[in-house]
Amino acid sequence: MMQTKWMIAAGFAASRKCLMLALLVFGSAFAKAEPAEPVSQAALSAQVESPSAYQVVETITVQLLTLIDDAKTYVDEDEERFFTELDILLRPFIDFRSFARAVMGRHASSKKMAALSDTESAKLNAQIDRFSEIFLSALIQTYGKGLLAFDGEEIEVVPPAANADKPQSKKVVVKQLIYGDRKTPYEVQYSMRIDSEGHWRLRNMVVESINLGKIYRNQFDNAFKVAEGDIDRVIDGWIVAGAPEAAAMKN
Repeated sequence: MMQTKWMIAAGFAASRKCLMLALLVFGSAFAKAEPAEPVSQAALSAQVESPSAYQVVETITVQLLTLIDDAKTYVDEDEERFFTELDILLRPFIDFRSFARAVMGRHASSKKMAALSDTESAKLNAQIDRFSEIFLSALIQTYGKGLLAFDGEEIEVVPPAANADKPQSKKVVVKQLIYGDRKTPYEVQYSMRIDSEGHWRLRNMVVESINLGKIYRNQFDNAFKVAEGDIDRVIDGWIVAGAPEAAAMKN
């Protein structure tokens, strides 16, 4: 746990606001996921009519900033409303179950699942479902509070290159620049992938040189060791990495 916190603080001691905003633009699904479902030709065809990966990131960014501005007018009286609206905004764009399974890493891998009995497999699937909800709730609560401290820094979603985001592309990296308290902007890279229905979903996220998915995966792995292999104990005691950083943003 201490190593996880250090990794976050070391990379972003100068600007916790940048980290919190980047996390909440797509507050999840940035871990290295299990192999994606096969992408059908129908899904690729649907992609032509669907928003591009760039447009998805741009739209969520705009909607998120609007939510922040609106929330500042009511959050002191109705904080729960903000968290509810944040959940509603993010949930449709993120496969939280796949993300949770990716954070659980080898403890919920396809290889491990294949080696289990039907009863054991059903139990692990239930644990994945439970963890996905707990993880989502923790992210919304932890980083939602930090997000309210955002104070109008400029955010730019870099337009795709001419040869990027082609209709038949299955994976795209979208770059975002956050201008804050230093001369050069902070860079966030969103690794997007087409799902089985032809929609872009976030698969990984790197803020500067920090791979956030690895941070959460390492945290889960360390907690698994402390819990002596009891996944239910890990889930019950889960605390999202970076909570101190989120709280510090209010100071």
